[in-house]
Amino acid sequence: MKEEDNNIDITRRNLLKAGSAALLATQVPNLMAASFKQTKSSELAWTPGWKLRELIANKSLSPVELTSYFLERIDRIDPAINSYITVDAEGAMAQAKMAEAMVMQGKTLGPLHGLPIHIKDLIDTKGLRTTHGSEIFKNYIPDRDEVQVERLRAAGAIIIGKTNSPEFGKFPRTKNSVAGETFNPWNIKRISGASSGGSGAATAAGISAMGVGSDGGGSTRIPSCYNGVFGLQPSAGRIPMRLPVSINTTSSGPVTLHVKDAATMIQVMSGYHPMDPSSIEQPAPDFLGELDKGIAGYNIAWSRDFGVIPIIDARVVDAIEKSASRFTDAGATVDAPSMVFPDEKAWSVFMQIAQISNRVGEKLMAYTPEEREILTPPLKELLSKLGSNKITKQQEITFLENRTDVLRWADNIFAKYDLICTPTLGIIAPEVPAGEWDQPYTDPFYANHISTCYTYIANILGLPAASVPCGFVDGMPIGLQIIGPRFADVKVMRAAQAFSVIQPWMDYHPKLAI
Repeated sequence: MKEEDNNIDITRRNLLKAGSAALLATQVPNLMAASFKQTKSSELAWTPGWKLRELIANKSLSPVELTSYFLERIDRIDPAINSYITVDAEGAMAQAKMAEAMVMQGKTLGPLHGLPIHIKDLIDTKGLRTTHGSEIFKNYIPDRDEVQVERLRAAGAIIIGKTNSPEFGKFPRTKNSVAGETFNPWNIKRISGASSGGSGAATAAGISAMGVGSDGGGSTRIPSCYNGVFGLQPSAGRIPMRLPVSINTTSSGPVTLHVKDAATMIQVMSGYHPMDPSSIEQPAPDFLGELDKGIAGYNIAWSRDFGVIPIIDARVVDAIEKSASRFTDAGATVDAPSMVFPDEKAWSVFMQIAQISNRVGEKLMAYTPEEREILTPPLKELLSKLGSNKITKQQEITFLENRTDVLRWADNIFAKYDLICTPTLGIIAPEVPAGEWDQPYTDPFYANHISTCYTYIANILGLPAASVPCGFVDGMPIGLQIIGPRFADVKVMRAAQAFSVIQPWMDYHPKLAI
């Protein structure tokens, strides 16, 4: 054991003897993961993507070598966590050889040139199986890329595979009948979150350079929190989709270890597209150029519970609150104003959006009886609830009224504050339930919406929001959520970058990934 590791363990033992488990959970970086090995940044799995791109450009690292390296790690590590639903080893190596040839020929290289990345399996990839986590699509091979995938390829990224998701993203465990369940790399007896659980687990395990998830109520931020990585939900319309839902509340977003890598990805994926009339027409901001400008002078509103959320594990919320207070180290002001989130109205909006999405997006009601029969039990249950539900004119009016009220609530806060910070989740990742299709939450309130209680506001209002790792409780990662006003993606990213300097998380990894 190295001297510095030994010193960390000695301090950790002393704290445990003193009964200071809650203090131990908040000591970042020195004690952030004392029971886990701290790795050197020179190891390829943990080297920032932007640095790997520099090494490739100056011919110090071969895209073929890098891709082979990650494929080997997938073979060695992924059987324990099952984060990939499809690994395209042959296709990835072919892409890597082309990327290497471009380097050797002195051609202009994109900002992600030669970097192996993963794509969530709900997102179409041309020529590469996209199952949506469903037996109905287990052999489906799209004939075109989704917009963001097309843009990532154009930037030089190598698609190494597709990461696991629950069927159509509709179950709070990343589990389906095509590939089974994804487990948390920090503790394989715990869930990885949903619905981008495969993306969160793969990134945390260092088995690709970075990845893409998607978020309709917290589905990028929740797995990022549970797995101890960075995840971003951009402003609605920032990243276009070819087939957007009627109300744009779902967006793809980067899942990375390093904020700068996420900034590179969102820079590449952003921008208006004529196939998506809801996409933002203005040019994307300079995410990379703005990233390191700091947050001096920012006013940040912190809330433990939005005034309505029950505190289930005070250790988690206390540790996150302590982390949020450290924004003052970067020159920001952190207040805890009284705020009571209009949860009842907001939740009714979210449920109505979900109903629209279930009907328009996945077209569950259009499946044949044979197709319905092979749906997973959670989807069958959802289908039975949709059978006679039709949205009335009065419901549409109530929806608009409620959403307007929630929007005014948020606008009143953002009139005084640049950002809102909360826990991403008030709990650590739950243990995998005993029953095959049991919910991971047994409490009645959990079963309704505790897993998304802090996150779904960003979706119903189209706000940018990120989850940043901020410590450990019982050896499991916890996350701080940063929410910005609409189109203030840069503010959110700058705050995340500032936090990564104040309280870094990038050198702490699950034991199984070392």
